Amino acid sequence: MRSITLSSSALALFAILLVSACSEPAEPEPETSPSTSAPFVTPTAVEPPASMAAEVSSSDIPIRFRAIGTEPFWSVQVQDGKLTYSTPEMPDGLTVPATLRRSGQIVTYSATIEGKPLELEVSRQTCSDGMSDTVYPLAVIRRIGPDIQRGCAR
Repeated sequence: MRSITLSSSALALFAILLVSACSEPAEPEPETSPSTSAPFVTPTAVEPPASMAAEVSSSDIPIRFRAIGTEPFWSVQVQDGKLTYSTPEMPDGLTVPATLRRSGQIVTYSATIEGKPLELEVSRQTCSDGMSDTVYPLAVIRRIGPDIQRGCAR
C-alpha cells in the first residue's frame, strides 16, 4: 500500500510540474531603482539592398595594400601605381610601375620585373597565410613568368 501512495504522490507532483511549465510567464516586476541601462528603442524595418546577391565588386579592393606569400617568402607593396616586389634575398625590393585592370570581383596589377611579366591578381576573400592565425581580407595570386604562388593581403 505504501508503494501505491508514493506512486500517487509522484504522479501528482509530475502533473503540477507539467501544468506550471505550460502556463504563461509572469510579467516582470517594474524596477523601483533608477536604471543605468540604455532606453528601449523600437526596432525599425530595414530596407533590403537593391541586389540581394550582395556581390563584392573590384572597387572594394583598396588601391594601397601589402601582399605576402610563404614557402617561398615574398611580398608586394602596392602604392601610387607602383609595385615593390621583395624576397628574403632581395629585402629592399624592386619598385616598378604597374597597370591596373578591374574585372568583376578581381583587380589585376601588371608589371615587368627583371624582364619577366609580373601579375598580382587580387580578390576580396578571407585568406590565411598558413603560418599564423592571422586572417587577411584579401587573397592574391602572384605570377612571375611561369611561377605561380598564392598569398594574402591587407
